[in-house]
Amino acid sequence: MNTNDIREHLLARAPWVDRDRTVDTVKAGDPQKPVATVGVGWMATRYDLRAAHAAGCDLFITHEPTFYDHRELPESDCREHEPAKTKKAFLDETGMVVLRIHDTWDNWPGIGIRDSWAKGLGLTDFLAENTSGPQARWHAVYRIPETSLGEFAAYVAARVRVLGQDGVEVLGNPDRRVSRPALGVGCGGPDKDMVDLGADVLIVCYDGASYWRSRERLCELGAAVIMVEHGTSEMWGLENLATYLGDTFPELTVQYFAEHPRAWHADAAPAQA
Repeated sequence: MNTNDIREHLLARAPWVDRDRTVDTVKAGDPQKPVATVGVGWMATRYDLRAAHAAGCDLFITHEPTFYDHRELPESDCREHEPAKTKKAFLDETGMVVLRIHDTWDNWPGIGIRDSWAKGLGLTDFLAENTSGPQARWHAVYRIPETSLGEFAAYVAARVRVLGQDGVEVLGNPDRRVSRPALGVGCGGPDKDMVDLGADVLIVCYDGASYWRSRERLCELGAAVIMVEHGTSEMWGLENLATYLGDTFPELTVQYFAEHPRAWHADAAPAQA
């Protein structure tokens, strides 16, 4: 078993991926080197890579970029500056292979990014999804018992606390009634397509939904908006990838890592008398 074997197994079961354009490629190391111990994580941060190496991993599978640029093209100079230089030196020294699995896992049915995010939030009453265009199946809307936006936002915040996010931000009247939340994959979160399908509250990521381009526009379309960190929405999916690989390849030891820093909220200090 080597990295190429694992990559080919996943790509062969993901017909939605354009093999000529996918970012699901090897980012460091020799993909033909035998693999026995695999680390899986949301992002190949220095913290996750060092933890994986300490655990004896031959391969680290990451969902997001290793060297800070989505496409990480060979002609890019992103590896020639810090902190990428130090990370590259560490990978060269250890010989650990890094494989990115992004396009493949976003849409993987049932246990991929979107569906894992929904299940982690307890959204199981599926209503509809987008079915056409380059973002087909990225977004979906679900039904919940009608509740206030404030109550639903508190519910989401409680669910994501286990992932290291200590709260969520919300746009919309906390007293408005909601019953059809929508979500998506990472920074490609739900948009007008879900409002058109009846969604009344959209769960989005900060980096994919800027205030002026997305969040305010969605509010003016009539939807409330709940904001989480990008990693928060995808970590359950990466846990499921680790489980899938371990079940599919029992000869491998597979471990999930989540050492990347998490965002946290600081409350304002009380005013001085």
